[in-house]
Amino acid sequence: MALNVAVPLAPSATPAPPTTIDEVITQENDIIDQSLRTHDRIGYFTALYERVTVDVRRAIIAGNVFKDNERMGRLDVVFANRFLAAWNAYSSGGTLTKSWQLAFDSLKDDSPLIIQHLLLGMNAHINLDLGIAAATVAPGSELASLKQDFDSINGLLARLVSVVEVELGEVSPRLKQLEAISPEGEDLVFNFAMDVARKKAWELAQLLAPLPQDQWAPHIAERDQSVHDLGNLILHPGFLVDGLLEWIRAKENKDIAYNIQVIGG
Repeated sequence: MALNVAVPLAPSATPAPPTTIDEVITQENDIIDQSLRTHDRIGYFTALYERVTVDVRRAIIAGNVFKDNERMGRLDVVFANRFLAAWNAYSSGGTLTKSWQLAFDSLKDDSPLIIQHLLLGMNAHINLDLGIAAATVAPGSELASLKQDFDSINGLLARLVSVVEVELGEVSPRLKQLEAISPEGEDLVFNFAMDVARKKAWELAQLLAPLPQDQWAPHIAERDQSVHDLGNLILHPGFLVDGLLEWIRAKENKDIAYNIQVIGG
């Protein structure tokens, strides 16, 4: 049915990079809205990410989460811009990182589970983009002062875990069955993925921050390759779990627009 066929987005013009969190949220919602119209799976990750962006915005407004709210606002915008720029480049046939190329190419395929699409987005954005964003807003010796707030924003990112658990249970009921059998299993998978990603992001920030930006490229390329390889493992975990993935896939909701709405809350 046409309803379940992913159609690549084709914006008429590439939007200017956002400079505020409100502009980030606007552009995220533009992608979500277009995904709902065209039934494009990019709406899965974007819907989840928009919720995190809203949480960061609220934390900054509340003023009781971060030490340096102004800098965290800049970090959020720089971080989000890497995803938005990657999607705009992909949509217009431009050049992007291997990590995002893999994640976006997989959107055309109806075989990956929704959870795999979400993990691919998290992999590219946290394992690669977050470290680059941190080094950008806190270069050199400034990076050390970012650590506490970096850990705090990671705490907000960790909310992806609980969101994924609740929402995916509705659109992928056999994941809920697995959770009933092993309540801690899904937590372990996502918490492990998030913990590793956060550590890797900070390690990349520590590597890049002392260097002038014109020396970043080889280090980013090396990390990009390793993140891409991890993405391939997410897509193709091996024959030992292929049967389990097929069992989950058989009952997963195929209505892309509906799934986006559920993930978006």
